[in-house]
Amino acid sequence: MKDTHITASPAAQTPCPRAGRIYIEPTIRTIAGGIIVTLGTLMYFVEQHSLILYFVLLFVGINLFQSGLSGFCLMEKMLKLAGLTSELDEIRSLSNRIQLISNRQAAYLDTLNLLNEAVMELSPEGRILAISDGWLRLSGETDHDHSFNRPLTDYLADSDHERLTGLLDTLNRKSGNTRQAKFRLVTRDGEIKWVSGNFMLVSQDGQSSIKGVLTDISESKRLEEERRTFHQELTHARRLSNLGEMAAGLAHELNQPLAAVNLYIQGCLQRLDTPPENPEQLRNAMQAAGQQAKRAGDIIKQIRSFVRKRPFSRLDTDINELIRDSLQLLDSEPARQDIHFCLEFDDRIPPIPLDRLQIQQVLINLISNAADAMEGMQQDRRITLRTRSSTGDVLVEIEDRGKGIPEEITDQLFEPFVTGRKDGLGLGLAISRSIIEEHGGTLRYSSLPNGGSCFSFRLPVENGDGENND
Repeated sequence: MKDTHITASPAAQTPCPRAGRIYIEPTIRTIAGGIIVTLGTLMYFVEQHSLILYFVLLFVGINLFQSGLSGFCLMEKMLKLAGLTSELDEIRSLSNRIQLISNRQAAYLDTLNLLNEAVMELSPEGRILAISDGWLRLSGETDHDHSFNRPLTDYLADSDHERLTGLLDTLNRKSGNTRQAKFRLVTRDGEIKWVSGNFMLVSQDGQSSIKGVLTDISESKRLEEERRTFHQELTHARRLSNLGEMAAGLAHELNQPLAAVNLYIQGCLQRLDTPPENPEQLRNAMQAAGQQAKRAGDIIKQIRSFVRKRPFSRLDTDINELIRDSLQLLDSEPARQDIHFCLEFDDRIPPIPLDRLQIQQVLINLISNAADAMEGMQQDRRITLRTRSSTGDVLVEIEDRGKGIPEEITDQLFEPFVTGRKDGLGLGLAISRSIIEEHGGTLRYSSLPNGGSCFSFRLPVENGDGENND
């Protein structure tokens, strides 16, 4: 059974192998040396044995006696010079290496226990096998034994159990895999902490286990939530401070659909002066007027939502289809009748989450500006609408062959009340940029080499949260 606590004994507390202890082997050598010297002396003086034998026994006995007391043995040194190896030396060398490794491991483990991160070892099923002191500080447990052999899911919020189970399944399929996940950990006192975990499956001696490190990210989560709340409050305050601009913007945005409604109604009244030859045309004109009136109502509704604290209604939308619908709304304006629209659409673009009405406002505003830029031109009245797909976002471009933007206002082009037209309010591009940025995109302007302008905006394929807001 594994110890549930990652602990260590400091190297400084490791006792010297000979200090303060009496070992068996040196004692035996001392006694044996004394016995051999005594026997040799008796054999020489009592039994009158050979003087050479006496000196041999005396040399061996003194060496054994001295090695037992001090560890120094002249006979051992002589045998080593002859090329022989001592097993005791090998044992002593191996013992020193083991002691060195043990001291290093002790230092590593002591360092781990000083970290705020919780270092742990899990079984492939997710049961806790070993933990560092950081786990006690993180979980609020008072003893390591309380966590031993318990599933890690016991410490997680119920909604995070499936996430951990999926992570373990992924790790168990391939050794050496490293996975990261964020969980909500429930402490012993019931406090909820956000933790970020890094896990890796390791195999040793035919057994697999999962090593993991848990880091408390509750503070960063709290700061992130505060930043999000602050941003929302700041955005709302900015919207309220721009109410004056919104009033002008309301007039700007409603001008087009209301003018179209007026044209349709005037046309219907003229046809009613004489018996209509084709009632179907009259009906189509009235239906078109109704569509423009509905568009005006939608704009008012959207601007009311803009002032209130209300999230955008983002739906997965085909951007190519949205551009076509926007062109249909512009068909009624006389200034657009003789313009050729060149459509270069990428059919591989997936549906993207966006507020359909808001992006349609941007498209109509940019297309109307492109048409106004070609006012008075007799030839090459062409607007190119292009969509392209790139990594993580979609690019929409609107090109015209008009007079272009005066160079002196290009740097402030997207600022409120900046316009190159005598009768312009200078709010259309500012509102458009705000809408695009609220969708996580960017709106840019560039001049074309052969004259004309290109306005382009990018929209992310996914929201920042990775999911759609229906």
